[in-house]
Order: sequence, then structure tokens, then C-alpha cells
Amino acid sequence: MRAALLASLAVLTGAHSNVIIPRPRNAIDALTDKRFGSCSIGHGCAPLNNGQGHCDYGASCGCQCVNGTSPCNIGQTCFWFSQGCTIGCPTCTGVKARAQVDICGSGMKAAVCDERLRTYNTKAPCNTEADIYKHNPWRAPGTAPVFDPCGKAGGGYPDPRGLGPGAADFINTTNAKHGDLGSEVLKPGPSQASWKRGSEVETVWGLRANHGGGFQWRLCPLSANLTEECFQKMPLPFVGRQSLQYPNGTRRLIPSKYAYANGSVAAITADNQLPHGITWALNPLPDGVQRGSVGSFSRDGQWEFEPPCDSVKMDGNTNLCSGERPFAISVVDVLKVPEDTPPGEYVLGWRWDVEETAQVWSSCSDITIV
Repeated sequence: MRAALLASLAVLTGAHSNVIIPRPRNAIDALTDKRFGSCSIGHGCAPLNNGQGHCDYGASCGCQCVNGTSPCNIGQTCFWFSQGCTIGCPTCTGVKARAQVDICGSGMKAAVCDERLRTYNTKAPCNTEADIYKHNPWRAPGTAPVFDPCGKAGGGYPDPRGLGPGAADFINTTNAKHGDLGSEVLKPGPSQASWKRGSEVETVWGLRANHGGGFQWRLCPLSANLTEECFQKMPLPFVGRQSLQYPNGTRRLIPSKYAYANGSVAAITADNQLPHGITWALNPLPDGVQRGSVGSFSRDGQWEFEPPCDSVKMDGNTNLCSGERPFAISVVDVLKVPEDTPPGEYVLGWRWDVEETAQVWSSCSDITIV
């Protein structure tokens, strides 16, 4: 696996993620704005820095995703996030994504210490000076604040270069502008999935840029206010099966890792099931090893942990399932809809707590429970 070398890249400040299925409200621009309407297999409907179309792999590209063999229309989904958010803090700052500090001085210690659940600097003793990522969201899942549970357009505040935080050059449209909150401006739309309570269901997501960490899926009734508190009351448990989906539509079941909210490892049982109620999963796609000064990128082809597939180099200067930009693949999760979920209309939230930076990515999709 280690034969594939990750190409030399300039590291950007922000990870970027895309929920693909069920289609999120955050993808609205791909449906309504002509600048996001031209798609091709392997590339999402997404903006360049100047909003004039697509770009190949490179610095501060727009969103990228793969959805089997069909076009993947995601608009600006990967630019809805919260920046400057460290564990134990009451609010996000919108800046200091890579400062590697306790932004608000909360003093909260990392709960995820087991190296099996860490995605960067895994051998550093937990909560020591060497453990430089200890303040970032994944190290205590769900405790970092967010600007909005459906994300903030651009994540924070524009920087002097005009790239915006996390190199997220959010392009203002009739649907949203930089700084808008998703729960306020992204209006309810047609249901994107009908799930039967008690059933197993699939979700699909992908990365444009990788910062490790882990994620959860959760529900909030459509009739309720879309707040982080509402979503945290209804997390959806993982079944324990995770697959990679390749550009040609084929899939491969991969080893997956899951965590309790307190940071302990959730072991899959002999019958290939998770203990009841596990709601956090590890991002299965490893980044390249970070060495030297914070944010420097290793060019020796080593990964923070073993990739889940033979990470052969793909067109576009990326690796198939590892590295900073594994956008040529998507991840399929299997969830369990609890039997006692009341039927009705819901918003499905996706929260990705990253480990390398003080950032949280969020998406919201309209679904129906029957």
C-alpha cells in the first residue's frame, strides 16, 4: 500500500467535506445557479475561486465529489462549516483554525486518547505538550461549539487574501452569502429519503480535503428549531458496516472504527454488529504524515494510519483513499433508525469534528421517517 506516493502539495487551512446522499440543503446552488450547473463524472458542480466553473486538482479548488457513475451535484456543500472552535468553549471565533491552542482558555482535556481513534500524531502522549491537536473538536466529540448545526457559509470571516477562512472562497448567490447561517437561509425542500423506523439505511459522503477526526449523523424534527441541542438529542447509531464507493460505482467493505462519546473504543461484536447506540465513527481516510512545524506536509508517502484500500494514485494529483485530497472516492455508512422514532418529517444533520484543525463541518438534509 505504501508504494503510492502522495504528490507534493501546498497545505491549505481548511478541510472540506460533502454529504452526497441524502442530498443536503447545502447543495442548493447546484440546482439554482448556472455557475454550478455543469457537471462531469468525478467532479462536483462547484465553483472556482472566481466562480467561473470547475478546476482540476489544486489550491483552493471548489468542492469535489464522486457518486458512483453519475454526476455529483453538490454546489458549495463543502464550504458550510464552523471555524475557530475548540473543545469546551462556548462559541467559535471564526479565526485561528491552525493555532493549536485552547482558544477560549477552557482548560478542557482531550477525551479521545486511544491511538486507535486518533488520526494525527497518534503516538504523542495524550494531553501533553507533544499532543498538539488535543484542543481540536474530535478529541472530545460533540463538545466543541458550532456557529450553526447546518453550517456557516464560508465558516467564519474573510481573510486579507480574499480566500476566506479555510481557503473557503464562498461565492455569494441568491441562496446565500458569505457568513450566512444554514439553519436560517437554507429553506426546507422536498424529502430526499424515506426511511422506515427500525430499518438499516445508507448515507454517502466524501472529502474534498482531509483533516481526519470523526463524525456522526443525527435527526431534528422539521417542526423544531434547528439547533445543535435539538440534533444532539437524536443521534443515529451506526450498524458497523462501512464501504468505499469508487468512481465506477463498485464498492468495497472496509474495516471501520467507532467511538463512544467519552472517547473509548467501541468494539464490533462477533456477529459483526456494534453495541447499541454507537453514534461516532472514525474518518477512515488517512492524511499524509504531518511533520516539523504545525501544518507542514510530509512528502515521503507515509500516512498517519494505514489506508483502507490500495491507495493508487488517481488522475488529478490525488490518491484514491488517502492523503490531503481523497476526493476521488466516497464513503458509505449504514445507520439504524431506532424503532421508537416517531414517524414524520425530519432534518438529517451530519457533523464532522476534525482533529487537525479547530473546525467542524455540518450539513442538513430533508428526510421522512415512516
